[in-house]
Amino acid sequence: MTRIQSNNSQLFTSIIFGILTLLIASQTLSQYIIQPLAYDASLARSGRYSFSFEAWETIGLDENRAVVGIGTSLTQYAISGSCVENNINQNNTHVYNLGVPGSLPYIEMMQTTTAINHNPSLILLELNPINLYPLEYASSEYIEMRIKLNSLFMDSNDYGDWVELLREQDKENLDGILRNPFASESTYFNTALEQELGSFLMNETAPRHWYLSTPSPQSTDWTNYLRNPVWLPRYLDSLNESELIEYESETIAKEIKRPRYNPLIETNANYEALVYMVSAFSSNEIPVILVSYPIHPNAKSLLLDGQFDAHNMTIEKLTEFERVSSLNLIWEDSWTPSDFYDIEHLDVLGREKICSKLAFEINQTLS
Repeated sequence: MTRIQSNNSQLFTSIIFGILTLLIASQTLSQYIIQPLAYDASLARSGRYSFSFEAWETIGLDENRAVVGIGTSLTQYAISGSCVENNINQNNTHVYNLGVPGSLPYIEMMQTTTAINHNPSLILLELNPINLYPLEYASSEYIEMRIKLNSLFMDSNDYGDWVELLREQDKENLDGILRNPFASESTYFNTALEQELGSFLMNETAPRHWYLSTPSPQSTDWTNYLRNPVWLPRYLDSLNESELIEYESETIAKEIKRPRYNPLIETNANYEALVYMVSAFSSNEIPVILVSYPIHPNAKSLLLDGQFDAHNMTIEKLTEFERVSSLNLIWEDSWTPSDFYDIEHLDVLGREKICSKLAFEINQTLS
């Protein structure tokens, strides 16, 4: 009997040791091989697909008050953190831009628990019509990729009630806390290892793409990048006169008819995600400004009566929560074509113009 107990004890110890070894090996693999390739856009088209959770770690360590923009590339192209900081009357306040290209509230809700744990002073939550189109029109490949990449950077403290809002097929792409906790590492292991071995054998490192890549969290550029992302040169400037006329008439007319500009709220997972985020921030006493970024004047002129009713209704619904206000810039007449990179993203002039508007709202809220 004593011998059996001893064998069982040794077996238990071996299992525990094996689990710890696997945990350490997986963390090492993720930290030193997979994660750098996620940032330099080797694993996916943009390093911003992976940077949110590491960004929150940095924000949490910031002793200044943190104002954080969450959303899609509309947020990415609209907020210059340093410009807003220079225009607000609040000392010791940093403005961070966590906009992610092509994203959805359904994906960005994954950072809700993390954000609450790091207690920002204010959230600038993007709420445009494109944030409310039905999930069925979204790319399933994109959703799978983002969930897996997010999982690479999450730990047990980052999980929350948002998990229950994921569709069953999407839960399969999320690392489990106890079940299959290293699924995301296994997904990207072969690709990461091949690239690392290739770089080692060729004795060269692939250059970091100036726009698509994201600085390493250990680099000196990281903190500034979180406040002032890199922006592409204005797309409309690349068009000749006839191309510009075609874009501002025919192309914009087609774009405004797409599902992403015809928002719905019934049985809409993106709408439910927005409600969840706003409710969670409100109940944790974190103020929220719902920011509706402007669209190209030609696009606004082509809207049908009631086309954005679901968007307007969502604003009304969400501002019923405590500490939640709205900054809807879509209907302002001060925007001109020169303010825009394309139909929906702001460019240099637009960022300068929105800078003072955001600063005013931030002042009002923080005061």
